[in-house]
Amino acid sequence: MRAGVTSSAATGRTAARDAAVRLARRSLRLALCLAAAVLAHPACAAPMLQIALIEQDGTSYGRVLFERREDGATVRTREQSRLGISALGAREWRSSERLSSETADGRPLSQVQRSASGPAVAQAEARIRDGEIRLLRREGPYTRRDVLAAPADLLVDAGLQRRIAAQAPDRPWSFDYSEIDLTAARVVAVRMSSHGRADGDRLELLREAEVDGKPQRQRLYWSLSQQRLLPSWEIAGARFDSRACAEDCDPPARYYDLLDGLALPSPYRFPAAARRRTLRYVFENATGTAPPLPTTGEQAVVQRGRRSIVTICSGCGEETAPDADALARYRAPNAWVQSDHAALRALAREARANGSTEARMHKLVRFVQSYMTGERRSLGYASALQAAESRSGDCTEFALLLAALARAQQIPARVVGGLVYSSHFTGKGEVFSPHAWVQVWNGTRWISFDAGLGDFDSTHIVLAIGDGSAGDYAGLLRQVRSLRLVDAGQLAPHPPTP
Repeated sequence: MRAGVTSSAATGRTAARDAAVRLARRSLRLALCLAAAVLAHPACAAPMLQIALIEQDGTSYGRVLFERREDGATVRTREQSRLGISALGAREWRSSERLSSETADGRPLSQVQRSASGPAVAQAEARIRDGEIRLLRREGPYTRRDVLAAPADLLVDAGLQRRIAAQAPDRPWSFDYSEIDLTAARVVAVRMSSHGRADGDRLELLREAEVDGKPQRQRLYWSLSQQRLLPSWEIAGARFDSRACAEDCDPPARYYDLLDGLALPSPYRFPAAARRRTLRYVFENATGTAPPLPTTGEQAVVQRGRRSIVTICSGCGEETAPDADALARYRAPNAWVQSDHAALRALAREARANGSTEARMHKLVRFVQSYMTGERRSLGYASALQAAESRSGDCTEFALLLAALARAQQIPARVVGGLVYSSHFTGKGEVFSPHAWVQVWNGTRWISFDAGLGDFDSTHIVLAIGDGSAGDYAGLLRQVRSLRLVDAGQLAPHPPTP
């Protein structure tokens, strides 16, 4: 996660917010005209404007502006959101924007997505023509181009809204379609469905897809009054939904504390020497079932009733060796670990060392620590490429950059997330806080390396093994919010064999 700039005084924030709202309302038509110019469309007509509040547990933290304009045979839409977040005293507005262009009958022409969180800015564009999707992704000064096949059932914003609006709101329904994942540069097959249950103005929907072999289920809402999808977000394991409101609704400038509820109090204080020994932990979760924690070469897990007992040391666990496909996947680049990018390959060459996998990784850890000289920020989630550009971030940016450099050297590397006994990134003492680090395959087993904290010890508790995506880390934080550490302690060493 990455932090933003500390906010000014409350009055300054309020005045700035009010001015921004007035400016946004005055410039709606101009903004959509500019979008039209970018997307090569004719002169601009007055857009339709709708607004929704962004809420978490009934409290508003931002809002979404929706715009739609039809020019004869073309429909253009724009969705712009701003969400206030904070961590360790730092505050920022996390913003995103999505533009789309399509024919009046729903044939996609283009889609643009922009996001900004602190210094991390990204943009992805898709142009659909002649059965192809031409993608252009920008992260800071870096660009990447891809070409995908455009499926016949591809939908973007207005086409999807029209398809949902055609369904009966009081009866069960479902349909299949394809959408573009602009961040990961891929097409995703989706099933959208509803049981026909409305709660006031909102009709509950279910979006189902399979990504990288993993099923995804997401609850969405449809506004019956605005006849549009209400976007939702998951940030730091907390869900944010949006609720349709009148054009003049104006939420207060509240900031959601990302770290609230993410630190687990430790039953005991662990001095540095104890962290090098074999440690055991007992976990429960809010569901009343044993938490499904993974076993690794350094972590053994036993489930007893509603508890999971975790034992950690350098060789405590037994994990099945990865097959050739898994090793190839952990050597390959992805949307968050861009190990094939020239800038990251150059850094990997600069940090190259001879010798064993362990020796090469120790060199990479030292290199990442000396390279990341910027501020240790706790807001946002940047890719390895963005981390290399900004040279700042917290544990996730350190982990993604380390994984990218390892993969650039053809070392199979995976990003793991879990808990660690440290106040380094959260500012809280004697707690276990969310953390990310890297495990690499040395030909025999997976070994942990932590560029964020410098050393792996027995307080590193793995909760999830992933590919470095923001979705993986969001799932980890969601899991942390439901965990409870009920006991912990050091295991006595075995007596020597006579």
